[in-house]
Amino acid sequence: MAFQEDDPCLVSQSLEISSILQGLLSQRVLVRLDIPGKAVSIISTLLDVDAKAGTLLLDNASEDQINTQLLRAPAVRLQGTLDRVMIEFTGPLSPAMHEGKPALSMAWPTQLRRVQRREFFRVDIPASNPAHCLIEDASLPSGKARFRIADISAGGLQLVDRDNLLTEIPVGTIFDECTLELPDAGELDVALRVLRSTHLTQDNGKPQHQVACRYFNLPDNRQIAIQQYIGTLERAVLARRWGIE
Repeated sequence: MAFQEDDPCLVSQSLEISSILQGLLSQRVLVRLDIPGKAVSIISTLLDVDAKAGTLLLDNASEDQINTQLLRAPAVRLQGTLDRVMIEFTGPLSPAMHEGKPALSMAWPTQLRRVQRREFFRVDIPASNPAHCLIEDASLPSGKARFRIADISAGGLQLVDRDNLLTEIPVGTIFDECTLELPDAGELDVALRVLRSTHLTQDNGKPQHQVACRYFNLPDNRQIAIQQYIGTLERAVLARRWGIE
């Protein structure tokens, strides 16, 4: 993923990049690693940053298959939120060791993006405790359909369109009657605006259609409930990462 040189969010000064990476490390920020265009992602943390060696060390995935996919990818995207600012950069990964345990090594970025919008950082929803979104609209079979939520943020979510029911829905379409079914957070009535439609390749090689949506006219009380749910997901990931659970 190439950055535009005139991007106002672009950071290319080496000292500033170093300061940002040190911040991600010292604050134990949860970061998302994914392969653009692929349904492959993990939540990780920085283990070490070495400006002299020009490398970053990151926790690897617990599944060997995912580690293999990340290592084979020509570029992996890293996203994390530092002081309510989303940090994003890409680079290849290579295998490494940290304190006697397998880890992932990433090349020191020469450029990164700082986007001051907390909602850009997405949190994956675990398959073991899935969340769903029920959409009621005349364009759908029987007037409604239920979709699994792949990931969620404070600004929107991404739906898994397993049966390709939304492939012909134009960008900008607003679904006024949607119900989020979030584990331990109950049901929330929201409106969603379609942002983009993406065709991904799953681990088994099969295509998967996903639709990114933004909340539309979301009341404050429901936004707070969604943020609390996201916080619960992040704490669970951090607990597993540091062996609390």
